[in-house]
Amino acid sequence: MLESTELVHIWRQAGNTTPVDRLSLYAQALTAACPVGAYRTLNDAQEDRALLALFRVDHPYATLPSFHQVPPLALSGYHQLLYDLAREGLGPSDGFHAREPRFGHGSDAVPRHRVDALAFNGGELA
Repeated sequence: MLESTELVHIWRQAGNTTPVDRLSLYAQALTAACPVGAYRTLNDAQEDRALLALFRVDHPYATLPSFHQVPPLALSGYHQLLYDLAREGLGPSDGFHAREPRFGHGSDAVPRHRVDALAFNGGELA
């Protein structure tokens, strides 16, 4: 797993112009929230947790519900930090314990109904 100083180095190499002391705070927040290692796809909850960890550097009292109210453009810098890591094959990993998507039909699962789509053939509906 990478340490915060390694993350700062990666971000600087990626061309991030944020001052090193600020990048160090982001790196410390991210590594405290979860280990950073080899890239793996995050589910939505895991990505939210990683972004919230970065966001809290600038907004220490942010909660997940308040974070979800922030306009997407205001979060672009935090997304960019994760993208810069991903380009190097790195990202948050293993430390998240979000609920995984359920497959199959358990007793509390909502049944899914098949919906047939209309076919379009040469200007007429089939």
